[in-house]
Amino acid sequence: MNRSLFIAALAVALCGCASNVTEVAELERMRDAPPVVGQLPLELTPELRAAGAVEIAAYNGPWLFRHDKLRRLHEGDLMQVDVVGVPGLERSYLEYINEELMWTPEGVQPVKCRRRTQEIVAREFPSRARIPQTPGLRIRVLGPYSTDCFVVGGEVKKHGFYLWRDDMTLRQALLNAGGVRREMPAGKIYLVRGDRQVTFLLHNVLNGTTQPFLIKPLDAISVMETVDMKFDARKLGIPPPQPREK
Repeated sequence: MNRSLFIAALAVALCGCASNVTEVAELERMRDAPPVVGQLPLELTPELRAAGAVEIAAYNGPWLFRHDKLRRLHEGDLMQVDVVGVPGLERSYLEYINEELMWTPEGVQPVKCRRRTQEIVAREFPSRARIPQTPGLRIRVLGPYSTDCFVVGGEVKKHGFYLWRDDMTLRQALLNAGGVRREMPAGKIYLVRGDRQVTFLLHNVLNGTTQPFLIKPLDAISVMETVDMKFDARKLGIPPPQPREK
């Protein structure tokens, strides 16, 4: 997938669109919504403000994590396979499942996902990626039905799923993802947890000037920049008009 398109697609998947974030007291949960972990209130509590949060709103999808008894993969699911345990073979493969229900990351033969689960993909992956059976080799699949990880996207250097630990902060999560790709004075962090979306100021979180905010499993984190839409001719190198003579 084209890198710029991937960044945009992942950011949209994490943050949703404006029509999906509403200022209402409660929203009816969708059937495929993820289980709520660490439910957040629909107001900025003193604890959230101390952590640098500037906004919180109800969220009604889309979600990258899903709750489904059959655990079958679907079109549009984001899935990651980590090859770990053997130096020289370790690598992560990250891609969406396409409209033909095929998972096609670079360097891997297409993997069929119709009526399949993450566990089936894990068993088939070594042969699809032509990875030799090696002592110590482990295949870890992270995706919509994982419960022990979080995901980071948007303007970070290394998008993808990361294993969660109980003392991990929002700042550490961004550093694990390689940090931000560029300077963003107006950057914001959007964190989706269940049916809540919290907005943080990127600058404050990275500088460590706020209280640590602990992340939870199934958190979806995205870094984006607030764009100033005001037209300013000086940015185009055009001098301002001369004052009129009285």
